[in-house]
Amino acid sequence: MLVMTRDQLINYCLNEYNSEIDKPFKHYPDYVAIRHLNGKWFGLIMNVPANKLGLSGTENIDIVDLKVEPELNSILQVQPGFLPGYHMSKIHWISARLDYFESIDQLADLIEGSFIATA
Repeated sequence: MLVMTRDQLINYCLNEYNSEIDKPFKHYPDYVAIRHLNGKWFGLIMNVPANKLGLSGTENIDIVDLKVEPELNSILQVQPGFLPGYHMSKIHWISARLDYFESIDQLADLIEGSFIATA
């Protein structure tokens, strides 16, 4: 199975939303914030140890946090590939495991929703 990469996600957001990226956390150099031009982020890509996500193991897993409506969040959290928003509001943010998705198309609607919700 092909797996979506963080670079594909970053490039999509840069091209589709004229966004900016940065690495806001000195102690986590692989964390990438995807921001509106006004500085507010609508996505945060992180590599997090599985056990910190409530999963077994200690291998790092690439995730992206996206803002969603609470009703959609409760639906997504029980779907494969989704977890409660890591290090964010568990009501308003969802974490999507990149290794569960083959292409950006599978997350495009959620990315757009997050972009709109944080504008």
